[in-house]
Amino acid sequence: MTRSDQPKMPRYIGLGAIALFIYLSVLPIELAAVRFDRLDLFGIDQSVIAEVLTDYAKRNQFPDTLTLSGRHQEYQGRIEYTFDADIQAVLERLYRRYRPDYAAFVALDPTSGEVIALSSWDKQRSGLGNLALRSDYPAASIFKIVTAAAALDQGKVEPDTILPFNGKRSSLYKRQVFRHRDNKWTRRPTLAKAFAESVNSVFARIGVFQLGAQTLQNYAKRFGFNQEFEGDLVIKASTMSLSPDDQWALAEAASGYTRANRLSPWHGAMLASAAVNNGIMVRPYIVKAVTDEFGLPLYTHQRRELPPSISPESAGKLRRLMRETVQRGSARRGFRGFFRGEFENVDVGGKTGSLTGTAPKGRNEWFVGYASLGQRKIAYASLTVNKERWTVKSAFVARKVIEAYFRSEG
Repeated sequence: MTRSDQPKMPRYIGLGAIALFIYLSVLPIELAAVRFDRLDLFGIDQSVIAEVLTDYAKRNQFPDTLTLSGRHQEYQGRIEYTFDADIQAVLERLYRRYRPDYAAFVALDPTSGEVIALSSWDKQRSGLGNLALRSDYPAASIFKIVTAAAALDQGKVEPDTILPFNGKRSSLYKRQVFRHRDNKWTRRPTLAKAFAESVNSVFARIGVFQLGAQTLQNYAKRFGFNQEFEGDLVIKASTMSLSPDDQWALAEAASGYTRANRLSPWHGAMLASAAVNNGIMVRPYIVKAVTDEFGLPLYTHQRRELPPSISPESAGKLRRLMRETVQRGSARRGFRGFFRGEFENVDVGGKTGSLTGTAPKGRNEWFVGYASLGQRKIAYASLTVNKERWTVKSAFVARKVIEAYFRSEG
């Protein structure tokens, strides 16, 4: 990340500023039973920060100072970011070693929303900006998280429900969805196994026959699709749209076998936070605090919860599906040998997904998930994009971040 040159600061300070500093930093601010906060005094909130910081962040720049327009004047705000320098360094080393064509990673604390890591890699330096903040990537099978969560929350299925299918796991044909017939070649996985192995036809049939377009759209909205979240950055919304009369489009959307569902790594980490945070997504933030040139606190982040996406019980069941992906499903190779020694008790879950995209052009390969040990938790979205050949898998990148995160705790 780059740092901009610090602007020149005013060279005066009066007794009034000193008194105000004492009131804000040391004493409770209370007068005539009315409590005043920093927003009342200075007029600096997330929207003010976002108006200035977003353009920098999209260029992968995070300045030490920003000129912020307050209620009555402009302030030269010194920014305290949430990033963990050690985790950022791990990602930088990984991308430099394996050199994928493009990559992005977002990790956050799923309880507070504090962004631990925000990394973007562009091998050719093609001027695409901060890839972690773009919303142009096909969501692919990551959308199965939404479909599974909706079906669990509606009581349509359980992790052990048998869901038969014919044909290849990775294929999706109309005959698999609309003309399924059990025969001697039919496979009968549980929901947990179908999720872990990303069976497209199973999730297409859940969408068509057990949820329907309206219910799936409602849960997509609960999980943040088609809406922008207020925060200290303005991120373009991830998208999902359906026609109520197009059953095939519903099948494609529910399985993630479509380029119409779009997702940002920023939002991907939010999806994972709902699983590990008992069904509640958090609003990510990167600015912990802002002070003026004299150290006077102008702004401190205040946590705000979003409405629950699913019930705590459904979130627990969703974690079971995501664990299966890591232990016996499509991400197992990336975590081979992980659950030993100091990481033996770390709970890890996730979902893989891959589909060719156009911005940037190449095969998009996702791993979205969580890890927890006691009260220490992390939610993340890992994405790599390659034009011709793979150099590193997204699940492996996530594994290395998890190791660094929990090793630092030890």
